Amino acid sequence: MILVPAAVPRTAPALRRLIDPAQRPAVLAGLTVEALPPGVHVEQLPCTGPESATVVLAGRLIAADRILSPGEALHHRSGRACRFTAVRGAPTVLLTVRPVASEAAIPSQRSNSHPADDRRRVTVETVELAPGEVHGVSAGPGADAFLLVLSGTGGFLDTAGEASLYPGDLLYLRAGERCGLRAGPRGPVTAVLGRAGALAPGLRAERREERARSLP
Repeated sequence: MILVPAAVPRTAPALRRLIDPAQRPAVLAGLTVEALPPGVHVEQLPCTGPESATVVLAGRLIAADRILSPGEALHHRSGRACRFTAVRGAPTVLLTVRPVASEAAIPSQRSNSHPADDRRRVTVETVELAPGEVHGVSAGPGADAFLLVLSGTGGFLDTAGEASLYPGDLLYLRAGERCGLRAGPRGPVTAVLGRAGALAPGLRAERREERARSLP
């Protein structure tokens, strides 16, 4: 388990590596956080790994003909560049998640290879906890998990006890690790929760069902 206090920069421009696979070979993803000045245009270079995801932590971002607010994410396929524009008014803070490339993540060249969604190796969601509520966070046997607190004060629970979490704190769980996120008694907690690595069978099944429902 890796705790990165005050992971979110307060000023722009700023770039910080939160989880660096070059320094921590056991992790399954690299995480960086970047603060963009209002109105700036950025072109993200093509992803050389299986994919990446950009999560808005503060401010708003224009990308792929959408306006993204805090907690919303945009996935990028391998080899595809993306242009961002930070909305004017306040700095925009972005979290970028890049799963570590592996042989299992390399797309098959056969004609019956799986669609790109089946190869997705990073998922991101936003969770909101009422005061005192507890949310379990677990990394699967082939995936790491992370959570970053957007607002509110709470704590994480593990076998060693409970430690406080504040807005901007990042908690990274390596494969097989578990913890709980508890919202404090004075107000709700909003956090970004993500997983990187091999998707659990349940997640793959959910995606297959979603595609089946979308078919005419």
